[in-house]
Amino acid sequence: MKKVAINEQELAERWGLSPKTLQRWRSEGRGPRYLKLSKRVTYLVEEIQAFEMESMHSATWEKGSDVVLSKDPNLMSAKEIAEVMNLPMYILTHPNMRESLGIPFLHVGKLIRFKLDEIKAWMLRCSAEMEAHGIEVPKDPRSQRRTLLEALARLPA
Repeated sequence: MKKVAINEQELAERWGLSPKTLQRWRSEGRGPRYLKLSKRVTYLVEEIQAFEMESMHSATWEKGSDVVLSKDPNLMSAKEIAEVMNLPMYILTHPNMRESLGIPFLHVGKLIRFKLDEIKAWMLRCSAEMEAHGIEVPKDPRSQRRTLLEALARLPA
């Protein structure tokens, strides 16, 4: 009879890891999906095999932290968004600035990426809010590079 699931110790032996490593991975949300019933942790063999297949690499550059091949072609870097939308790059790269302005972003591995349509929608919302508060917003954002940021700074707290 073929095994459907294996326990933590068996998986640790299979991969040459410590069971503590698997425990740490679970707490970090890494590794294969697992099943936990009471205190017993088991891993389905098909989940293990799927995780092993995803972990296969044909070149070392594939696992580099600055190379992320996303399945979404609409994701753009801060530099690309800054150039396309004529925004100062630091509002996209500084975490506190992104959070305070409510700029939509995604984590892709260790990288921050943006969707152009979400940034456009965010800019439209900001422009509408500024106009509602009586702050003049030029219709052509390329006419002045920092106009949007200056207008955001003048918003009442």
